[in-house]
Amino acid sequence: MLATTLVASLTTVTATPAWAEADPPEPPKPTFLTGPADGAPDQIAVDYLRAHPAEYGVAATDLADLAVASSSTSRHNGVTHVNLAQRHKGLEVFGAVATVNVARDGSVVFVGDSLVPGLSAAGGETSLDAVEAVRAAADALDLAEPSGARVMSRSGGAAQRTVVSGSGISDQPIPAKLGWQPTADGLRLAWQMVIDDSSDVHLWNATVDAETGELLGADDWTHQDSPEDLAGTLGRREAPATTVATESVPAARVRPPNPVDDGSSYTVFEFPKGDPNDGPRTVVTNPADGSASPYGWHDTDGVPGAEYTTTRGNNAHAYTDRDANNQIDPGSPSDGGAGLSFNFPADLNEHPQTYAQAAVVNQFYWCNMVHDLTYRYGFDEASGNFQVNNYGRGGAGGDDVQCEAHDGSGQNNANFSTPAMDGGRPRMQMFLWPGNQFGLPNAVTIGAGSAAGTYEAEYARFTPAPTTAGFAGQVVAVDDGVGAAGDGCTAYSLPAGAIAVLDRTSGCNYHTQVVNAEAAGAAAVVVVNNAAGAPVVMNGSMSPAVGIPAVMVSQADGATIKGGLPAAGRVHRNPTRPAMRDASFRSETIFHEYGHGVSNRLTGGPTVNCLTGEEQMGEGWSDFLAIVSLLNPAIDDPEQARGYGQYALFQDSRVGPGIRPRPYSRNMEIQPFTYDSIKTGGWLDGTSLAAPHGIGHGWASVLYDMTWNLVDRHGFNPNVYESWNTGGNNLALQLVIDGLKMQGCGPGFVTGRNAIIAADAALTGGENACVLWASFARRGLGYSAVQGTTGRNDNTEAFDTHPSCRADFIGQAAQPALNTVSAGDAVPMKFQLAGNRGLDILASGSPYSRLVDCETLRTVGPDGATTPRPLPVAASNPGGSTMSVNAQGRYNYPWKTDPAWAGTCREFVLTLDDGFQYRAYFQFTA
Repeated sequence: MLATTLVASLTTVTATPAWAEADPPEPPKPTFLTGPADGAPDQIAVDYLRAHPAEYGVAATDLADLAVASSSTSRHNGVTHVNLAQRHKGLEVFGAVATVNVARDGSVVFVGDSLVPGLSAAGGETSLDAVEAVRAAADALDLAEPSGARVMSRSGGAAQRTVVSGSGISDQPIPAKLGWQPTADGLRLAWQMVIDDSSDVHLWNATVDAETGELLGADDWTHQDSPEDLAGTLGRREAPATTVATESVPAARVRPPNPVDDGSSYTVFEFPKGDPNDGPRTVVTNPADGSASPYGWHDTDGVPGAEYTTTRGNNAHAYTDRDANNQIDPGSPSDGGAGLSFNFPADLNEHPQTYAQAAVVNQFYWCNMVHDLTYRYGFDEASGNFQVNNYGRGGAGGDDVQCEAHDGSGQNNANFSTPAMDGGRPRMQMFLWPGNQFGLPNAVTIGAGSAAGTYEAEYARFTPAPTTAGFAGQVVAVDDGVGAAGDGCTAYSLPAGAIAVLDRTSGCNYHTQVVNAEAAGAAAVVVVNNAAGAPVVMNGSMSPAVGIPAVMVSQADGATIKGGLPAAGRVHRNPTRPAMRDASFRSETIFHEYGHGVSNRLTGGPTVNCLTGEEQMGEGWSDFLAIVSLLNPAIDDPEQARGYGQYALFQDSRVGPGIRPRPYSRNMEIQPFTYDSIKTGGWLDGTSLAAPHGIGHGWASVLYDMTWNLVDRHGFNPNVYESWNTGGNNLALQLVIDGLKMQGCGPGFVTGRNAIIAADAALTGGENACVLWASFARRGLGYSAVQGTTGRNDNTEAFDTHPSCRADFIGQAAQPALNTVSAGDAVPMKFQLAGNRGLDILASGSPYSRLVDCETLRTVGPDGATTPRPLPVAASNPGGSTMSVNAQGRYNYPWKTDPAWAGTCREFVLTLDDGFQYRAYFQFTA
């Protein structure tokens, strides 16, 4: 854990704000962990760490063997991020990494670490070989029994690096290596392996004891929402009303400063539209950024001219995977021809499978957009970004993102799998959001007879989708004359254009049933469930392709339909409910999922995935990246609700509540998160925020406030391609990306805070230190906050700012003394600046007061609830008075107190527009 006191000395901020002088001085020079030094950054990093073992909770002997796992330099600030791996007896200590950040002049800026003490007590023997370790891991993870497991390759050395065949449990060969696994009982010799789960969407990083085969650790490198966490929001029949009705206002078109003129065009929801709620699709030409993608999006060889005319190139390969086999569906990816014209129709009132080409194009466009934008903020080749060809700019290539649309492995979700090593291809899977809270997506209508009526039906992933117009014909119950007559597992004949009614069966699969029906002349297929309850989504192979739609009805509805035959009917989309929503049309989701790749690759460097612990903020960084990149002040109001995921929930505005526990807002009545909210039972009504999404949403809440505070200070720039110093939103993106590089493995909220403040010290000389401290302090991540471990229950929140960013009011007792005031009186809150700067000098929401405990002066609620903490109450003036200032710069804010405050204590906080604060405590008497 990085001690809070470390950042106390990180940046020296003058007690008087810089602008208060007659001639504003240069920003204060940051005080880093060391002064300038000569030598290579890697050696400076090693020397520094070995000289300060106790500060990082280890002994000197624990640092005897340090290996440089990776090292890269950020061009915009000159900081070299050296990631040092801890080793023992020539073997890696899994997850034990220190990130030492070295400035251009050799100063050590910041260190984040997950170092492990007690290496000399490591124990264990190698009783299992790599194949046996794979079997042990499969058993512990409840995977299938590995079949045909064999060693594909083996390297020498202590780690015995081995590649084991997929063995029926992994879609990819399984790399395994020996190392030391930290446990509660010390280090154990262990095999670590990566299993790309063939039966589900997991990418397991599993560690088993090399002596006993016991599972010692398992991290899922696939990030996705938990269906259980979403159940509450997906179960609403009616879409909830938005808290604020804000009309969507299109933002100005944003273009890269040096677009690549390759003639490409794409009909998409153009940046910065978050989804169809923000406006219609438009044609975008030549969108590739020449800095990030110098030869365009369809290049891989680094020579002018596209290698691919499909949705494939250096940064991304987009296609559908409706049968969930992690392979490209026939007819996908989308092909734009020699002119790279990717302009396909899409009727959003129909099933998404009717516009799969357009969905793939939109996902390709946005995967490339996120690549290009994050590249400009430092997620480049040397940092481990995702590209086939790195164009000689460092890092390992061969790891473009596999952007899978309409993925059949699930629904109501999306995910991103990030291999730890640079060069490993990540996979993004976008699902459909059926909206079954409004009824099933399809229907079967019987025109006449005893079964006349409309019956809701599920869909098939492997067939064409029914349209609203539908497919009409004579409804015929199949009888193939073999075995279970109604299953259609063997060939039979039908009247041409009939709608075939089949029974769900274990005798053959859905694909066989539909292929046989099509061969028999059917125009559509209705499968009747063979068990009580709702029908299910049907999966099947995409090869050979079928040309007719299939739907499933419930067992009871099927019996009614069959009992009313002969009759004519129609298979069609259910028009009584909105059409399905498609995650491939949600740039917000694509940004979020890609963001997992960014945070995983940058934290600890591009050789390890180490976002571990219950305070894991990965979901928060992903929400931040999506929301801030797509920020539009014409729609987004910092004091109102800004949700995440509304379109997928069939809400029509981004100001709706969305799928997070609370929407984002600087208004703490709307978003009440404070640091202690992460504790078990610490959320609203004594509930617990789910890990990692609920806890991550708390981190994003803090960063959302920080972003708007920086926008207040530096303005808003709609063009996020431009430099960090052109707008507060650009600066927020830069500081967060830089903080990811600096923070080291296993960060918690306090470490994440410290890394962002260190990033500002390295980038601007600490110019924004007080704005940042004020932002963090308001959410309980103040100067005195304690992280403890990265467990969720040993942290302590605090609402104070850095000592260099605060001062006392004139005429009031200095902090932490209490001033006694009669409740209801007006109190003159006076402070002195170097001169009269006018009255427009306060930060947004300033000043305010907050209830505190009279004994401890902590911001805690009288009812014992952790969330919400007492909210900031906007200060008001008595009568018609306002803040005033004289010619010498003496300011007076007359504060009207409330008679109801008698018997309580409050802290009064006045924040200037640079984040500097004046604070005082008050006790109120009757």
